[in-house]
Amino acid sequence: MPEEDDGAMTTDGAKTSRERAKEIAEQRRAERRQRKRHCVLCGVEESDRTPLGPHPDGIGPSCREESACLARRARSL
Repeated sequence: MPEEDDGAMTTDGAKTSRERAKEIAEQRRAERRQRKRHCVLCGVEESDRTPLGPHPDGIGPSCREESACLARRARSL
């Protein structure tokens, strides 16, 4: 009788670890989609009333209405 080598075990182990990595990646993607964005200047959370856009200097999301953002920032300081 020919002896079985451990090649099958290694492939199964690699397959399960790949599947586990895929599950973790999908979970992280779902968490990222559900996370709320905040303005980098005033800290307000994104909503329908306060939509966020890209900051002109590229530092992150910021309020689209600059005057409202500055007013919120002045109140928080």
